[in-house]
Amino acid sequence: AAIAALYEETGGEAIVTTGVGQHQMWAAQHYLFRRPRRWVTSGGLGSMGFGLPSALGAAAAFDGRSGRPKKVVVDIDGDGSFLMNCQELATAAVENLDIKMFVLNNQHLGMVVQWEDRFYKANRAHTYLGRKDGEYQVSRRVEDIYPDFVAMAQAFRVPARRILHPSELRPAIREMLATDGPYLLDVMVPHIQHVLPMIPGGGSFKDVITTGDGSVEY
Repeated sequence: AAIAALYEETGGEAIVTTGVGQHQMWAAQHYLFRRPRRWVTSGGLGSMGFGLPSALGAAAAFDGRSGRPKKVVVDIDGDGSFLMNCQELATAAVENLDIKMFVLNNQHLGMVVQWEDRFYKANRAHTYLGRKDGEYQVSRRVEDIYPDFVAMAQAFRVPARRILHPSELRPAIREMLATDGPYLLDVMVPHIQHVLPMIPGGGSFKDVITTGDGSVEY
């Protein structure tokens, strides 16, 4: 729903970059690209951290000052992938590159968590990235969101906002798109949500999984 809203608010005309993870799959499914050369992703290479620096390059190329028309550039990223190259917030700020960072933050390495849920009885192997209530309990408190991407962006003098409820999403997207220069939107999403369909490792099309999420014990 978050990416579908982004698609509608940008009119489907943005150049979209992604890191690697569930957000990458959701971008492919829900941002309905109308033109070629609008999606910049590492595909199956699995290059976590690819989204932010790629967005910087796209924004520099289409800044309206090089003979090319200015275009909206959005990095659709995940919290784990964004952390791989978050220092590039400095480049975005210093060069005042007009990139929009749309971080789907589930406090986990979501793609790996999905496999843990499906095939390893939800046992976690360092895939939870936030703070804990107790030894293995995910904290549900807003003040325990960790790391704080909004504070991180603001430390680089990049405007940022956190979204906790779906009703806040579209107004925040409009604010992001209306802001000149870099902007980070930290969109909190449930970690139990799975990307579907999926084929298990070693499986084939006859084994495709089309239902379920992390709330079910497999």
